[in-house]
Amino acid sequence: MKVLLITTSYPDFPGSTRGIFIQRLCRELVSQGMEVVVLTPRVYRESPLSEREPGIAVHRFRYPSGNRPLNQVKSIPVLPMCAYLLSGLGKALFLAWKEKPDVIHGNWIVPTGLIASLAGLLTKTPVINTARGMDMRVSEKGFVRLLFDLAVRLSAKVTVVSEAMRERGSLAGAEVITSGVDPSFFSVSPDHAAHAILHARSLEPVYDVRTLIRALPLVLSQIPDARLVIAGTGSQEASLRMLASELGIGAAIEFLGSVSNRAIGPLMEKSFVYASAATADGTSIAMLEAMAAGMVPVVTDIAPNRAFIEHGKDGFLFRPGDEDDLARCLIRAFRHEITPQTLQRKRLSLEGSVSWGFVAKRFAQIYRELVQGSQGMRTSFSAR
Repeated sequence: MKVLLITTSYPDFPGSTRGIFIQRLCRELVSQGMEVVVLTPRVYRESPLSEREPGIAVHRFRYPSGNRPLNQVKSIPVLPMCAYLLSGLGKALFLAWKEKPDVIHGNWIVPTGLIASLAGLLTKTPVINTARGMDMRVSEKGFVRLLFDLAVRLSAKVTVVSEAMRERGSLAGAEVITSGVDPSFFSVSPDHAAHAILHARSLEPVYDVRTLIRALPLVLSQIPDARLVIAGTGSQEASLRMLASELGIGAAIEFLGSVSNRAIGPLMEKSFVYASAATADGTSIAMLEAMAAGMVPVVTDIAPNRAFIEHGKDGFLFRPGDEDDLARCLIRAFRHEITPQTLQRKRLSLEGSVSWGFVAKRFAQIYRELVQGSQGMRTSFSAR
C-alpha cells in the first residue's frame, strides 16, 4: 500500500528536528510494509527539493517562506499563504497522478490538510486528516476557521491528538490517536538526585519560556543548585537570554540551541524534572517522552495535559502564565513528593499505548479501511 503523506513539518536537512516525529511515523509505517511519499514545504533554501531513504520519498514544494517556518510569523501572511496553497496543491496533484497513492494523509489541517482534502477530491483518493495542536490556535476564528472546517468536511476520516480537541464542533466525530514515543525513551534512567530542569520545546511565544525563566529565582531561593537546561531554539531566544541576564540567573540556565533527537535521551539522564509552560497544546510529544523516561512532568494545567497527568499523583499542573505556581510545583518535584515507583508505573502504562509502533499500526489499519471503503463505493456505483 502506498500513502501520500502531506505535512506542514518534516526535517529540513540532516540534523533538523522540525517535524521529526512525522519522520518517525513514516519510518514505522515503512517497517509495517507501507510505501510512503512525503510532500512538505521547502522552508529553507538549503533544503533539497527531493530526497530518499528506504521506503520513503520526500518532495518539497516552493513558496516565499522568507527562510523561516510559518509558526514563527506573528500573523498569517496572505500572499505567501496563497502561494503556499497553490504550489502545494499543484505538487500534490502531480504526485497523486505520478505515484498513484492508495490514500492521502494530511498532517496539520491548516494548511496542508486542506491541500490533502482538495487533492483527494480532485483525484478521487480517500483522505485522512490529522489535526494537531497548532491547528487549534491558528484556526480559532475568521476565514482560516472556514478553511479548517472545509478540510474536515472533505475528509473521509479525521483524527486528533488529544480528547480536548474534540470539543470543537467540526472535530466531535474525530478519533483520538496521540502522537507516538520512540521506544528508546522507555529505557532512559533519569538522575533522581539531580536538581536539573529540562525544557525541550522550541522558543516560540506559545511555549511561554519567559514564565519558566521568571520562576527560576523562586526555585533557587529554596534549591540553590537548581539549574534549567533549555534544548531548542526559536524566535524568542535572544530576548530570553536577555531576561535571564536581567534577573541575574544566567549562570543557572544553559541554552543549548538546536539539539538532535538522539541527544535528548542523554540530557534526560542528567535531569530529573521536565517542564513546559505552553499556553496551548495538543498532546505534547516532548512531555510523553519525558514521562516515558521516568521524569517528573511539571506542565501547564490545560486539557491535553490533564489527560495524562493527575496533579500531585504522577506529575504537577500549574496555572498558565503563573510563575509563582510553577515555582511551587518545581520545588515539590525536587522534594520527591512523587516516588520513583509511581514514575515507573506511569512509564509502563504508557509503553503499551503511545509507542510509535502502536500509533503506526492504528494508522495502517485506518488506511486499509479507507481503501476498502473506497473500493466498495466504486463497486456499488458500477453495479448501478
